[in-house]
Amino acid sequence: MDVHQLREFLVNQRRVSGWTQEELAERSGVSVRTIRNLETGCNTNPRRSSVELLLNALGVAPAAPAGPTVWESGDGSLVPAQRPRPEHDRAEPAPWYGPRPLGDPMVGREADMRHILASAQRSRLMVLTGPGGVGKTRLALAAAYRLRPLFPDGVAVAELRDCMPEHIEPVHARAELDRITEGLTGDLAGSGRRLLVLDGAERVVRQTARLARRLLGEHPGLHLLVTSRRTLAAGAAESWEVEPLRVDGPGHRDAEVPSAVELLLRRVRSSLPTLDLAPHLPQVTTLCRLLDGMPLAIEIAAQRLRSLPLSSLLREETLFHLLDQVDAGALSAHRTLSDSVRWSYDLLPAPHRDLLHDLVALPDPFALDDVLAGHQGPAGSAPQRSHRLAELVDASLVQTLRQGQYQYRVHALVRHVVARARQQPFAPCGPDVDEYGDRAVAAAGAAHSAA
Repeated sequence: MDVHQLREFLVNQRRVSGWTQEELAERSGVSVRTIRNLETGCNTNPRRSSVELLLNALGVAPAAPAGPTVWESGDGSLVPAQRPRPEHDRAEPAPWYGPRPLGDPMVGREADMRHILASAQRSRLMVLTGPGGVGKTRLALAAAYRLRPLFPDGVAVAELRDCMPEHIEPVHARAELDRITEGLTGDLAGSGRRLLVLDGAERVVRQTARLARRLLGEHPGLHLLVTSRRTLAAGAAESWEVEPLRVDGPGHRDAEVPSAVELLLRRVRSSLPTLDLAPHLPQVTTLCRLLDGMPLAIEIAAQRLRSLPLSSLLREETLFHLLDQVDAGALSAHRTLSDSVRWSYDLLPAPHRDLLHDLVALPDPFALDDVLAGHQGPAGSAPQRSHRLAELVDASLVQTLRQGQYQYRVHALVRHVVARARQQPFAPCGPDVDEYGDRAVAAAGAAHSAA
């Protein structure tokens, strides 16, 4: 590869696309510093993976590993091309096993994508955490698609939401997890390179950590990308917390609106092209703020606008009740918006639910001292409440604000689920609590206390 022609190609292609170095970095996952060094000629020996990610972001197929790459400029425009190869020897696209990403562009996830793509070059185990409905699955699949050129043996996706909860029957959960992943890694030989996405690992988070250690040891070319509401206790894992979209402050550079508002406007334009919300941006922003910038809630609100006016969704006391009547099956693995949170709440031990009820009564944001102020009486000692707060954070039911002094907040959707749980009998709900639900609820308290 002629690095000087590569440099000229990157500069020309980036300018044709109208991108700055920062924008190319966001789209490729390669650092601005690496791009700058390539374009100025300071880096004369770039990593192949960095070059492939840059070409993929620019819409150019990376060169196949089996053949050398040449840089040709026959008509004055530099384009990468492979040397001619026999018809039977041309590289095929890397295979894909399992659910595929949606085709529409993501909104407000440039920083998340940049971090995931960069992490995939330095770590073989990446874990995306965050609350239900925040978009972990969609982000993971989109990132896997971008990373696909780096894995000649393809991308495989395993959905773990229907696995037996590990605190009910650990042996059964372990066997089921091994069976699912064996079918996606059993054909890897030697140092074959494949990306395995394990989606929804929170039910079997300990077994997933065990499995990750084993698979990474057995297959040197295997990389894992895991989504889970709980963090993985795996030493070499890199974790990234997927947060709700921005509601206030600087948003998308072109739209000049926060990413949460941009998502709602995009969804309304695609499904209701005759509905113009441009004159009502303050009200749209208020709605996104009531929804805490949660992507799934915003998508469902856009659907609700097909039949209800925007003003009807601005009443905080009825907003989530209206959204819960919409079937979310086309957007999520959950039947309704509340189901994305409810099963996590239902499986909490009683002391953790009691503390969550106390936290909902506090104004957002609150500090640890506010949580410990109510430690007298049956609610538990200060150390117990601190421990339970940490577990609620680990379960993505409480958000941590880590700027300076730690503060905490409970998302509006979680508050809605807690309020409904107080009014309704304790029972499992949603597809996530399937035939194992009754046993899960019955055993949750004892199992979590023992853990």
